[in-house]
Amino acid sequence: MKKIDLVYMWVDGNDKKWQDEKAKYLQIEGGESALPPDATVTARWRDNDELRYALRSAEKFVPWINHIYIITGFNQVPKWLDTTNKKITIVPHESIMPRYSLPTFCSDNIEMCIANIPELSEYFLLSNDDMFFNQPLTKDFFFDRNNRYIFRFHKSHINTKKIGFRLDASNDYIQRLILAQNKIKKIFHKNVSKYFPSHGIDPYIKSSLKKCVMHPMIKKDIDLQLFQKFRQGYQTQRLIFNLYDKIYGRAKFIRARNIKQSTNKLWNKIYNFIHRSSILNSPCYCIDAFNANLYKFIPPIVCINDTVDTSDEMRRHNREWLNWRFPDKSSFEK
Repeated sequence: MKKIDLVYMWVDGNDKKWQDEKAKYLQIEGGESALPPDATVTARWRDNDELRYALRSAEKFVPWINHIYIITGFNQVPKWLDTTNKKITIVPHESIMPRYSLPTFCSDNIEMCIANIPELSEYFLLSNDDMFFNQPLTKDFFFDRNNRYIFRFHKSHINTKKIGFRLDASNDYIQRLILAQNKIKKIFHKNVSKYFPSHGIDPYIKSSLKKCVMHPMIKKDIDLQLFQKFRQGYQTQRLIFNLYDKIYGRAKFIRARNIKQSTNKLWNKIYNFIHRSSILNSPCYCIDAFNANLYKFIPPIVCINDTVDTSDEMRRHNREWLNWRFPDKSSFEK
């Protein structure tokens, strides 16, 4: 069986020194108004102690993970983390990113450099700290017998004939997805506009990432992007890795579906019944664990995102669910 590592990205946005550094570079950029709204929202960096529970979920449900890497900058390390655990390695930004790109406040830029982690296995999983394994999973949930990784996507309904309008009307996250699609289409003359990521814990192949970022038409954009300290709407998003691997047959694409939670309860029931099998095998994205019914609904992977729409009550719901679902201290904690 192949070795599979697990990579997390983490930052403590509550750290005063980090906040001062961020404020300094924001001023250089011209202030928050000079950047997309999503690029500077406090929720993007707020530490709600999710990483502690993410590691508990990994130890509980994917104990076969070979090694865990935690990418972080500004000399930050979670205070509760047992750094003497031989299964954990802290990866400073400066060990994988070029000097001119630092400091960085942009996760997209970090993701472009993940393949530079020393000793990272050929096959690995990439996760944000707000993503949790939620049931026992085997390696073949992420990789098939032909060593292709399994990429779970949501179907996009973008009308490519109106792509300019869609770019102008979308938030910076959607813009970056569209630009990744357009880049692959330009290089390979393949229409990949229907594929959007499902916002879960995704598998990758290190050698393939290296090939993608070194492609001449991709590398020049990444090199320029790394100069940017904050997220911008025109930057390369890691969806480009998945689309690149689809072209070369290194990824198997499977459609994912999130549980329907609209105000139309009858339609919710019909949709969720029809697509039950797909929903039960797809990552679940939510901002409120209680409203997502996570006490009864057990998807394989859960992402509980902290956004501008997340209220204090929602954060309390999320903390209560995390304590209920992952109550036992892991070996990664002091």
